[in-house]
Order: sequence, then C-alpha cells, then structure tokens
Amino acid sequence: MSVKDPNSIDAMGIDESTNTLSLLIIDPYPWLIQEADHLKTMQEKINNYVRYIESKGYADQYGERTFAHFHIEVALKYTPTEDGLRFFEAGKRQLKQRGIRFVYTVVPRKGRM
Repeated sequence: MSVKDPNSIDAMGIDESTNTLSLLIIDPYPWLIQEADHLKTMQEKINNYVRYIESKGYADQYGERTFAHFHIEVALKYTPTEDGLRFFEAGKRQLKQRGIRFVYTVVPRKGRM
C-alpha cells in the first residue's frame, strides 16, 4: 500500500503512553515527475485519513475505544518540491485546527552517508 492507493490505510498503530492513534502514509515516489498528480493523490489520501478518523472507521479494529489524540505521518522517500513543501505546511495548519497532528519526513536511505 502507498499514497497511490488513496482508499487504504498504509499502516496504523497506537502509542499507549499518550493514547494516540497514529496513521502512516507511505510515499515512495519522486516529486519532479507529474507533480500535480502527486499533489492531487496526496490530498485525496490525507482527506480519506481525516474521514477515517472523524467517522471512527477505526472502530472496526479497536471497538468502542476512544483516543485522546490523532496523528497522521507521511513517510517520503524523496524530498518534496517547493510546492509539495507548501502543501504539507498548509496541511499541517489545517489539520491542527481539527485536532490532528500532522508531520512529514523524508526517510533516510540505507547505505548512504
């Protein structure tokens, strides 16, 4: 699963110490090729994650459990373009208003120094 499948949750876990449900988006694709499509797909994926949280879609897996916090993280293989960075920063502000923490990280490649 990855950003290219906007209707799936790539990975999910719970931080028991903070009662936080964390959702992960995996993005292994470069940004320079078809940037507009990449942004559109990412927007759709994030929107689906927000709907999942707000509709309590996690109840299928976690029952009636309630969470104190929600967290969406995007794990990127490639550094986003300037437009991509602006998109993520805008998303961070918008999701904060909904009570959802949002972060994005470029995952270091193994074997590189």
